[in-house]
Amino acid sequence: MVNVKKRTVPPVIRQTEALLRRLPQNHPKRDTIEMDINKRWAGYRGEQALDYFLGFLPFSTYRIFHDLRLSVHGKSFQVDTLILTPQVGFLIEVKNLAGVITVDDESGQFTVVKNGIIKRYQNPLAQVNRQLSQLKQWLHVHEVYTYPLLPLVAISNPNAELNFKDTLSVPITHLDVTVERIKKLHASYENKKSFSLTPLEQSLLQKHRPYYSDILQTFSIPSSHIQTGIRCPTCKEYSMTREKLSWECPACTTRSRMAHRLAVADYFLLYGSTLTNQTCQHFLGLDSRHAISKLLSRMPLSYTGSTNALTYVRPSNIEELIRQ
Repeated sequence: MVNVKKRTVPPVIRQTEALLRRLPQNHPKRDTIEMDINKRWAGYRGEQALDYFLGFLPFSTYRIFHDLRLSVHGKSFQVDTLILTPQVGFLIEVKNLAGVITVDDESGQFTVVKNGIIKRYQNPLAQVNRQLSQLKQWLHVHEVYTYPLLPLVAISNPNAELNFKDTLSVPITHLDVTVERIKKLHASYENKKSFSLTPLEQSLLQKHRPYYSDILQTFSIPSSHIQTGIRCPTCKEYSMTREKLSWECPACTTRSRMAHRLAVADYFLLYGSTLTNQTCQHFLGLDSRHAISKLLSRMPLSYTGSTNALTYVRPSNIEELIRQ
């Protein structure tokens, strides 16, 4: 098993966390945002659980891509986990659900019963089939016409009870069963035509674009509600001031040389892919063009423009800024 594109924390999780960090403690939407974060982290942990089981795939011919976001005919689509072999590919949708899971393949109704409460969810069969259709279109655009792709749905919670009366059009199984099914299906294709995966791998990596949402619009929060400044890593107040070559918090006397990195990350996460010296001055609360230029020049940021009018670009890996 070769992990061609490793799984990383989805940018939308980091965006939502930045939004929560920058809202006042008494903001009326904090509870809603916290619930959204918890839900997204649960989904991500489910995908990580799949990664553990995928590690047991025995053949080096398995090529795994995580969190692919591609576009075809002007529309973007996301693939959580794509596994390629020279003979066949597998598209996997992971759901982290607890309770008794029931699905009606004909009506499309997907329900979970937990503690006597019935909840209806978006049907993962429809989701994975839609992704399959879009990925096939993408392959056709890139002149790959006969490569077989098989959809699968995996339930990451081992305590979930799968209650299906009939055989489903797309298998829904627990993670361990999903991996065993992949191995058996791959074995059934081993005598089929082989594809050269290298050009396809390169195209997938080159065309991938990470997804950043307009997070303020998502939660209908005006920019005026966002707290600016440098957040103290100890007391969490937005009160740090620049003292020589460091940031100092007057509330708890904490000092930090790197506290501005998270603030710059927050700006990219909340407002977009570019940052200028002027907007950075405003967001960090530091009225010194020279000081801002020195801070930004020492960060892993690329830029465009002339010396006096640089525009800094959000890094492809935002985690580099979040880590202090």
